[in-house]
Amino acid sequence: MPSYSEIIQQISDLQKQADRQRKEEYASVLKTIKKQISEYGITPEELGFSAGSAGSKRGRKPTAKAGKVRKPRAKRASTGIKVAPKYKDPATGDTWTGRGKTPKWVSAAVASGRSLESLLISPVASTPTGT
Repeated sequence: MPSYSEIIQQISDLQKQADRQRKEEYASVLKTIKKQISEYGITPEELGFSAGSAGSKRGRKPTAKAGKVRKPRAKRASTGIKVAPKYKDPATGDTWTGRGKTPKWVSAAVASGRSLESLLISPVASTPTGT
């Protein structure tokens, strides 16, 4: 019966052999796939890839190649849009849009028994334009 260290050595040798075999098969499979993609004009979208992920390997982000410049990501449609304040502190005049982290003055007012609705800024009545 082989010793523990001999078994560990066999495992290591088999792992190296498996890695070599995978590399050989990988190159062959990749060559076949590329040939068929070219032959049939298959697009990344048809394979279920987005246009930006065609060069990535198994879910990893593609690395920037020398001489290539990455395009900046598109901003969300809501980025940078100013929103009118929705709440106002009558004592200090501080306002809050109702988005993002709740300001301390709102938290303090609610903790002291005021309702959030009591801090609402009443809508300004619009005056109709005469024609």
